[in-house]
Amino acid sequence: MAAITQTCAKCTKQFLVIDQEQQFLREKNLPTPSQCPECRQARRLELRGGRKLYRAKCSKCGKDIVTSYDPQTATSPILCREDYDKWNVEGDLMVNEPLPDTNTPQ
Repeated sequence: MAAITQTCAKCTKQFLVIDQEQQFLREKNLPTPSQCPECRQARRLELRGGRKLYRAKCSKCGKDIVTSYDPQTATSPILCREDYDKWNVEGDLMVNEPLPDTNTPQ
């Protein structure tokens, strides 16, 4: 079976529906896609809540990071993974103030 060239119904870009994809669609009894892979991915992301990513700098070390928090409107510091992990451990009451040992007689 040869690849089918389709025109995206949304952006009018041409895309291929390869043999393996055609077989999968036929097995699942699904129609041939009317949108290109990029437009289909954008639609799936919108269904998940349309998250947007921003470039920012870690508030602690200044490292360049990508985050889902808008640096212009964020009310809390934006931290890189390493600084967030350190902050999380420092603020964890179970680590800093563990429960007393109840097995030891007093």
